[in-house]
Amino acid sequence: MSAATLSAYGMKPVATVRITEKHFLIEILDNSIVDRGYCIYAFLVGDEIVRIGSSKGILKGRLRAWERDVSAALQGRKSATPANEAAAWNVLLKANETGTLYAREGTMVDTPVGRICAYLDEESTLIGRHLPRLNRSKHR
Repeated sequence: MSAATLSAYGMKPVATVRITEKHFLIEILDNSIVDRGYCIYAFLVGDEIVRIGSSKGILKGRLRAWERDVSAALQGRKSATPANEAAAWNVLLKANETGTLYAREGTMVDTPVGRICAYLDEESTLIGRHLPRLNRSKHR
């Protein structure tokens, strides 16, 4: 599961991720995707896809929530991120120093009920295909 795999899915690197002093930091490199909604994204650490997700809202907002929640869990504060997941992020990022966030907008599909975005179906398919270790649930 490499950068080439994510590129083949039409995703491109949009941010880097690291942990510094118990702070989960996402540095945005490309606003062309993160300023949009209905996106799918994947965290790549080393050559492993470790988390796949989606965002109906503006992706940048979801990334800021990641920073807040994982940082809080790393610091032992109440968080939407479980402590064991934060610990896993810490181990992965200490071993690799940084990770890369890949993303793209979901695919638009014409259906008998109108044009819809298939981002949730794409997310589910990719989770089922790659079974990322930091996803808490399996695909739908």
